[in-house]
Amino acid sequence: MFKKIFDRYNKSIKDNKGGVIPLLGVSLIIFALTVAVYFVADYVSADYARSGSVYNWDYSYTERVNKVPDTELRVYNKQNPFITESSVRRSNIYLVKTFSASDKKRGLVIKTDHSPIMIKVNGKIIYDNQYKTADYVANNYNAVELEGSSREQVVEVFMKLPFSVRFESFVSKSGASAFSFSLRFFVGAAVFIVGIAAVALFVIISIRKKKLLYSVAIGGFTSYIGVAVMLGRLPEVTYLFNTPILFNIGCALVHLTFIVGLLCLVGWMKHRKNLIAAVVSAGIISTAAYMLAVSAPHFGIFAFVATAVTVAAAVYVSSNAVGYVSRRTQYAVPVFVISVYEALVTALAGFFMISRSVSMYTYTVSVPALVLAGTLGYIFYSDYRYKEKNSELQKETLRYGDSIDNVSVFIHNMLLCKDEDVFYKTAVDEINDLLLKYNPSYTDVRYGTAVKTDGCWNEIINKGLEDCRYELIEKSSLENSKGCLFSDTYFDFSLKKGGKTSVIMHFENITHGLNTLFISMIESAFCGLEIAYEKICDLDDSREVNIILGELALNTEMDNGYSPEHLENIGMYSYALCKKLGMSEEEAKRISLASKLHDIGKIAIPKSIINKSGKLTEEEQVIVGSHAKFGYLILSAYDDDPLLAEAAVIARYHHERYDGTGSYGLKGEEIPLSARITTICDVYDALVSERSYKQAWSKSRAINYLEDNSGVIFDPELIEPFILCLDETE
Repeated sequence: MFKKIFDRYNKSIKDNKGGVIPLLGVSLIIFALTVAVYFVADYVSADYARSGSVYNWDYSYTERVNKVPDTELRVYNKQNPFITESSVRRSNIYLVKTFSASDKKRGLVIKTDHSPIMIKVNGKIIYDNQYKTADYVANNYNAVELEGSSREQVVEVFMKLPFSVRFESFVSKSGASAFSFSLRFFVGAAVFIVGIAAVALFVIISIRKKKLLYSVAIGGFTSYIGVAVMLGRLPEVTYLFNTPILFNIGCALVHLTFIVGLLCLVGWMKHRKNLIAAVVSAGIISTAAYMLAVSAPHFGIFAFVATAVTVAAAVYVSSNAVGYVSRRTQYAVPVFVISVYEALVTALAGFFMISRSVSMYTYTVSVPALVLAGTLGYIFYSDYRYKEKNSELQKETLRYGDSIDNVSVFIHNMLLCKDEDVFYKTAVDEINDLLLKYNPSYTDVRYGTAVKTDGCWNEIINKGLEDCRYELIEKSSLENSKGCLFSDTYFDFSLKKGGKTSVIMHFENITHGLNTLFISMIESAFCGLEIAYEKICDLDDSREVNIILGELALNTEMDNGYSPEHLENIGMYSYALCKKLGMSEEEAKRISLASKLHDIGKIAIPKSIINKSGKLTEEEQVIVGSHAKFGYLILSAYDDDPLLAEAAVIARYHHERYDGTGSYGLKGEEIPLSARITTICDVYDALVSERSYKQAWSKSRAINYLEDNSGVIFDPELIEPFILCLDETE
């Protein structure tokens, strides 16, 4: 199982090495900083702890319980640490120290590694923590009170060694306490309180946004971290909880911090059933492992099992996150970085648990968990703010979708005009109606139309305009080489006859409307208006509709930051594939030309989204995906033209998937052949081209992608002919 997970992980890294390897470096840097901070803090705290320690104990190992060894005693102090000779069987240890006389009570605190312990003062047992009955205990903290005495007091300590030889002793003038102050324990309590407060805060701010589950999860996870820190430090601060099973339960609950953290990460990923199942399974196995460690010798084995399955789950999560990184999924980068970081710290924490470095184990559980909680909090906050910021954009986009329907109706009505005078009147009325449908508050739009005759501008329509300078509009149009001009509160249309400006339409008093979507709508309307005008004039040198739309498609492609060669390549590939499939010259040319118009609907998509270099949100992906519908609505206005009717079909269905999971749910040959052809050509050229969000793929890698998705995205009957075409066209 582990080999399968790591093989998948390695393949994911190789397939996405350009973007993933630097992120692995980020994970390693965070991991290194975590370890470095620990050692600095441990050095400072250890130096502080040593200042109150009691040394100069005499000691000797023994194999028998409650037995004073008859061998020579060694001295334990700062200069002479415990000797751990391999030849000595260290099942028990005996320590003795003589304390000077004192008329005041003194507290003696002894910290061990979960050792059952018995303490005698002047031969009398004053403290017995399951010394004769248990293999290990849940607590490390032991405290006794030395009564005031006029003579010296001999303190004997009998201690089992289930794990390691840990013996730290302190004398307190304030007496012994069942619960001692520990900064780390109270830090855990503070984190727990912060987590509870975060739950309350997130609930308040997020119920309205329907993000309650995520917010409670983050706050709850923070609270759980506080609990984990307190559980990890509880054995260090009291002897009241000393039953052995409590040690196993505490270890399991602290270790589950990693599992809970992974589940929080998985919550931000899609198609996560397998991930959740893997993480939950790792949690069940690791919990069972800690609970089954009923004796000290078995504990290291079961701790290793718990660590191994949790690391495997973290690697599995990070290997899945690689795919999200390559697809620019929102928040994939922090999810991948932290999941790799989780795998590293889990392995390190497991090593500390097995080697019984309790302090380091608690640190490598709690601090990384706080890093994860902070990351999740950042993701939640960013998501919340981003949705707030883009709520208006989403509303505008939905409104624009309705506007495109109205634009297609507008173009259709303009094409029905047979007379120039009717054309002028219909144009301004239809444009005014289009504005009202876009924003019902546009009730005071003023407009006019002027026709150039004998070098002079004659105004033929005027609604509320005062002194409109049509000659200045003509000059500005010529200087900018544009037929559609915009300013703060107005826009102008300039129509040409015989290569010279002949008609100007001016619309003003547009309030709060000249945003990106509004401009896109008006430009789409002008395109149809220009085509209808050229048709009604019936000029010998008038351009065909498909040529005008082709220029619009090319300009849209370039405005979106793409290479103009993209459309030419698609036309070339689709023509070659059509011929390879045995189509006639006429049919192949028609599909080739029509395929170049497949993305004309992107004129309706805000450039800030199209050219975004970062990850697209779900809402942005929906907006971008709507270009297929917009393109169809624009092109379907010319359904009497066979070429443009074909282009409308391609624009509508070129993002359908062969397996039926596309926008319209068409499956297999239900998808028009021309759209299936364009899909392959479009995807292949996009893969081998450099984009703002990726490097260009090699030809072999792109072909492998087509083959891997044969029958899923692409028509399997078209893949082999297309590959053969590549050898002929490249």
